[in-house]
Amino acid sequence: MKYYFITGTSSGIGKALAEQLLKENEVNVIGISRTCTISHPNYQHFSLDLSNTEAADTFHFPKLSDTKEIVLINNAGMMSEIKRIGQQNNENILNDYNVNIVSPSILMNNFIKAYQNYTCKRIILNVSSGAGRHTVDAWSVYCASKAALDMFSKNIDIEQSFFPKEKQIKIFSVAPGVIETRMQEQIRKTSEKDFSDVKKFVNLKNDGMLSSPEETAKKLLYILENIQFFNEVISDVRNF
Repeated sequence: MKYYFITGTSSGIGKALAEQLLKENEVNVIGISRTCTISHPNYQHFSLDLSNTEAADTFHFPKLSDTKEIVLINNAGMMSEIKRIGQQNNENILNDYNVNIVSPSILMNNFIKAYQNYTCKRIILNVSSGAGRHTVDAWSVYCASKAALDMFSKNIDIEQSFFPKEKQIKIFSVAPGVIETRMQEQIRKTSEKDFSDVKKFVNLKNDGMLSSPEETAKKLLYILENIQFFNEVISDVRNF
């Protein structure tokens, strides 16, 4: 049996990932998000608000048997405000960091603790962002938190090298490209006064340059199915 723990399954990439995986045989998907929008006999949902780190720590990875593969996909992401620092609400800053890096770190810590000594295929896939690799006006918190997710992933990769090969957990941090999601809708609605690059994102939409969540999910699943071809922790779906 294959087990996939996925955050942010209520919509977007997370939902697309879950729905594509559930088409396979011998797959169990455990979704972690505030709302449940998937109904399937092999889907189990946990309603958690990942902006609350205490809630994230209440999720316990279960003991599993007859396992072929165990995967954690940290997909949930948040950008509450598109404003420059000095104009943001402090609670929103805290919530965004919690969703984008603090709760994923807690989940990764607990996942590794639970499954380090298993010998089946085990993978952590973090959905990062190109914004974590270069600066973007008015996205300070989002850029910084995604950069932190990349570095956290690289550090885990180093730590795993100290375990016997059969017990090592593989980790990736992947930028998914620009996808038509609720976050993109939010970006396009921002005033140019608050966000100087808003026209760029409007043009991406108008020019048909946005990927669908389903297309992106297929590319992310390709990585999971072909890890032997991906030696680097940090990657971008636009490069393959």
